[in-house]
Amino acid sequence: LYDGHPLQDIGLLNLRRAVAIMGQDAFQTIKAWKDWERLLLACHVIVMTRAGWKNEDLGSILPPEYAGRFRYSRARDGYQGPSGQTIYFRQVSFLEISSSAIRNRLKAGKSVRYLVPEAVLTYLVRAGCYGP
Repeated sequence: LYDGHPLQDIGLLNLRRAVAIMGQDAFQTIKAWKDWERLLLACHVIVMTRAGWKNEDLGSILPPEYAGRFRYSRARDGYQGPSGQTIYFRQVSFLEISSSAIRNRLKAGKSVRYLVPEAVLTYLVRAGCYGP
């Protein structure tokens, strides 16, 4: 979604219906991202959590003065920001699946079947992504 270009250049600042989806590991390091504050205020964010990760509140991940701009909404089951954008935390599966593990398995010539959708696996194989 975000490749380091200024957010206004890729049009996210005016897209309240845009959604950024990321793993919990990425969200926990979001303060290292360029323009992370603007990204969180520009769109909805879905943080995919995994079994084994400690669920933390926004104040332990984001600076308290920034996290304070978001309030938990029971109706949305997420943290709603000042412009209506929401940060959602959703558990994905009990399988420990990460993009790093998938890349490493492919580089080692190991199967990733059942770890990614069949269409993704087909693309990765045809495109030679991460192959040995």
